[in-house]
Amino acid sequence: MTKAPKKDYAYRSTWKHKFSRARNLAQRGGLTKKEMLQRYGRFPKKKEWWGEDGSYEKWKEKWVATNPMSLVEGFFKPVEY
Repeated sequence: MTKAPKKDYAYRSTWKHKFSRARNLAQRGGLTKKEMLQRYGRFPKKKEWWGEDGSYEKWKEKWVATNPMSLVEGFFKPVEY
């Protein structure tokens, strides 16, 4: 019997993944999925923004300024040996 390979969760520590999770939370106005469904009864539509910044562009500018991408993360992919 061969064992199934373990899942690799290394992607969760990448800047891109953190940005994506933060964007999802900000788009919902900081609410969790359960809280959002109780309050609004639905998910926000693609171009809809419930966050306090008013738009994705304003939020992105502010978030990237406080969470800059490191040079190593931006240009190089990790090599597995």
